[in-house]
Amino acid sequence: MRGRRLALAALLWVATVAGASTLTWVVISSVGARVGQPVVVTTPDETPSAAPGQAVTSWSGKVGKITAACTGDAIRLETAVPSLGYRVEVYEHGPERLHVEFEANEAEDEEGEGKEVRILATCVDGSPEFTRA
Repeated sequence: MRGRRLALAALLWVATVAGASTLTWVVISSVGARVGQPVVVTTPDETPSAAPGQAVTSWSGKVGKITAACTGDAIRLETAVPSLGYRVEVYEHGPERLHVEFEANEAEDEEGEGKEVRILATCVDGSPEFTRA
């Protein structure tokens, strides 16, 4: 009887450890799959899929990349991808303006820049225009 309890306790412990390990690896794998994915940056001249009257432009810096499209005065966010060591937060998606912030995972980056880089964009003459705020 005592041997059965010991075997049952050991089996329960192994099942718990296996379940927790599997869950941990699933979470790490899903987050890790998004890190370092290639980003396609387009410019108005290279955008065969842009609709007539639409301009697509990208901004890039060491913190990340943003691609936006303008149709007339309406701006739309296409992509916002942070560089390794940064995360991105989109506060405004359009149509009047874009507001995207990149935040360093550390208090400062290696060049001593602050934690946040704020990028604003609006349509000027039908094309996205980016400014660092």
